[in-house]
Amino acid sequence: MSFEVGDAIVYGGSGVCEIDGIESISFYHERPQKYYVLKPMFVKQSSVVYVPMNNEEQVSKIKPVISKQEAIKLIKQIPLKGGHWIEDRNERRDTFNDIVNTGSRKEIVKLISLIESHKDALAEEGKRLNTQDERVLSEAMRRISAEFAVALDMEPEEINEIIRNEELKAKLA
Repeated sequence: MSFEVGDAIVYGGSGVCEIDGIESISFYHERPQKYYVLKPMFVKQSSVVYVPMNNEEQVSKIKPVISKQEAIKLIKQIPLKGGHWIEDRNERRDTFNDIVNTGSRKEIVKLISLIESHKDALAEEGKRLNTQDERVLSEAMRRISAEFAVALDMEPEEINEIIRNEELKAKLA
């Protein structure tokens, strides 16, 4: 699949990006090669990601943004049931980070639902999520809300509100 300047895409760990250019660049005195120049969207600090067009492994991490219809369908299914809480902190960290970084949109939404459900259960006991789980939840929400925001032509904060509000979900069309 090839992409063009101006396309909104999802790239691995960088999340939603816009293809800002396709340029021939020479890094570290090597021969110039063509790169996709990606500009992450919805981030406060300015950053650029370079993806060599001849590196199939890296290019395979570029995916088109979810369609409007797919986004609406997935949002209306929230909370998605599935998965189980992993008691071992290290195993949970590795598994959850893997889902956030390489999982499908549905797997990420399931993860968000799982962590939110665990967070609610802890709150009933007067407890809170640990920092590690809060961080994963925050990153998963950031990625999903950014991608859905592009698909639905909204701001990420609006998507967060819709995800948590059944009445707003029902109004999506």
